[in-house]
Amino acid sequence: MKRGLISSMTILAVGIVITTSLPATAGVSEGPTEKRTIVDSDGVVFNVTFSGPDSRVQIEAKNPTKWDDELTGYIIRVDGQRVQNQDIRLDQGEQRTDTVNITPGINVNEDNHTVTFYTYGNSTQFNFTREIDSTDSGDVPTLYIADVELTTGTVKGKESTVANVTLVNPSKQLYSTKLMVHTVGTDGSLYPASVRAESSRTITVELLDDRDDEIAGEARLYSGNLTTEEGAMDQVEFAGEVDSETDVWNTSYDPVKPTWMGDNYQYHNASYSPGLDEKLSGGQKIEGIPAVYFVAVLIVGWIAVRKIR
Repeated sequence: MKRGLISSMTILAVGIVITTSLPATAGVSEGPTEKRTIVDSDGVVFNVTFSGPDSRVQIEAKNPTKWDDELTGYIIRVDGQRVQNQDIRLDQGEQRTDTVNITPGINVNEDNHTVTFYTYGNSTQFNFTREIDSTDSGDVPTLYIADVELTTGTVKGKESTVANVTLVNPSKQLYSTKLMVHTVGTDGSLYPASVRAESSRTITVELLDDRDDEIAGEARLYSGNLTTEEGAMDQVEFAGEVDSETDVWNTSYDPVKPTWMGDNYQYHNASYSPGLDEKLSGGQKIEGIPAVYFVAVLIVGWIAVRKIR
């Protein structure tokens, strides 16, 4: 009776494992190329070669048994996340070769990484070290801010100016990320921002800016502490008007003090700073006109009345 698919199999770390280390690529400090031979519980032989410099695993599967249509398969996990789940059928003497790119599973917030190969009744691990700049991860895919749209929405039952921030996770990893948005009128809005593997998500961020104003700000995506670069993912700056096209551009990640700390960070943009009239009005407007003008009219009127008397 044939076994079920590999996705439902029970992995047991038993069987035969033969390890061969090959010379590392010159000038690369990501570990040597290693070759392991492991045999599944039905006798199918896997020659597994891991190349740290190339971020690839090559799998040669061969059926040396006397059985045809032998069902086997394997799973590859990188830093705890599954990057490959493959079922294979091999006739007697048949051989198959696959190559798997492991970069989608590499956790950019770790320096020590593990690649685990599982087959029926057997498994093996490869370990390597690679320091990665999470804001500039090269060929390793990671979370990023794809777009910012300024519009209006309902927040806690009230209409508000909002920024719809779209996040994309092209990797297999799940990062526990947070999103912090500052604008000229908003000292910081914090939101949980985890995104499922190979998926996207749009987060609606409440802003305190007036919907009739030009709005400028920045959005930070991070998984560590906002005050350090550790765990930083992405940062963009944006500017525009509600329900009009919003300009968005990448900027270098800048650690800042959050709103709950003393002397916290405040966003400033000379091109979009409120005028003196708006500052004196404290952002309050009447029919779209800064309230300070109405106060000035009342004062002038009161002075005129006193002079008449």
